[in-house]
Amino acid sequence: MADTKREIERKYEADDSELPDLTGVGPVAAVLDRGVAELDATYYDTADERLAADSLTLRRRTGGSDAGWHLKFPVAPGVRDEIRAPLGDSVPGEIAALVRSRVRDRALVPLVRLRSARDVRHLVDARGTLLAEASVDTVTAERLTGPGGTARWTEIEVELADGGDPALLDRLEERLREAGVRPSAAASKLARALAETAPDPGKQAGPAAPVTAGDHVLAYLRAQRDALVTLDPAVRRGVPDSVHRMRVATRRARATLRTFTGVLDRAVTGPVGAELKWLAGELGVARDREVLADRLTSALDALPPALVTGPVPERLTAWAEARHGTRAHLTGVLDSRRYLALLDALDALLADPRCARRPGGNRRRRSPRPYARTSGSWRP
Repeated sequence: MADTKREIERKYEADDSELPDLTGVGPVAAVLDRGVAELDATYYDTADERLAADSLTLRRRTGGSDAGWHLKFPVAPGVRDEIRAPLGDSVPGEIAALVRSRVRDRALVPLVRLRSARDVRHLVDARGTLLAEASVDTVTAERLTGPGGTARWTEIEVELADGGDPALLDRLEERLREAGVRPSAAASKLARALAETAPDPGKQAGPAAPVTAGDHVLAYLRAQRDALVTLDPAVRRGVPDSVHRMRVATRRARATLRTFTGVLDRAVTGPVGAELKWLAGELGVARDREVLADRLTSALDALPPALVTGPVPERLTAWAEARHGTRAHLTGVLDSRRYLALLDALDALLADPRCARRPGGNRRRRSPRPYARTSGSWRP
């Protein structure tokens, strides 16, 4: 069974294997040597690196205190949600489901192997409570697919303990900078490994900046497609408000296709819009159930205890979480071929939008500013 951990950490370049003395930084009363752990991690991705493109990491790691499968989602700079599952030979089904909106029908293959010698220090307060973990990692990276090579580097990693004060990381960074340690340019070990072992170090260019009216429409549509893909695992995990936000993105994408018929050919976008309507309807059923459960719970909480007879709260919770309710129903929708085909159709539309080809069509006209909403209608 997978579990989730919020990871808050910072990474630094290290010219040698020495960690500056961090004793006395804020509440740090002592730095305890926890020895060296040998870690061996294989990172998985599609052949075209779809997970890495969205800054997701999926690995199978042995060694250390948390051997197993780890899937990490970016939350903010230096903050990631880590989903963990027990060690096994293949990607656990519950982990694979969380990346399905990105992977679709492509295989997850071993991409990079990282072997690290981790010299661990625990930063504790006067009572011995763990505040943070600092380590010096000597890393060897090997690309497992294609003609890529190997790389080797040393880095310092400082990770906040569960429930710790993020301000401590700022104070620790001040001490590290005073010692000449600089923040890492790479967001993760995998990102650095991919960059340094790639056969072609050049990065693929992202979408060009919007110029024409059609460009602005497609940029907005792309943002909604990205929201669907990003919110998919949040809905599967039952993250609060994720169903609502995914439904909003679905409806916005459909409204875009219906509104800008002068930019996009309705004959092409119509079938996609119909599938978006279907998805919005499925999400709406789940969202309505969530809203009703919240309202009933609030009304129940407002009643005097003497008027509540029997296990009413428990029954309300059981109804809200019933197998025919939100989570199980939506998981089936998100696992369906119909939903994955919709995501593929959006990708294809964005890659080849087949804009309207009428003489003087809006696709060819430059748009001096983003679209603005006036009196309930859109105008360029």
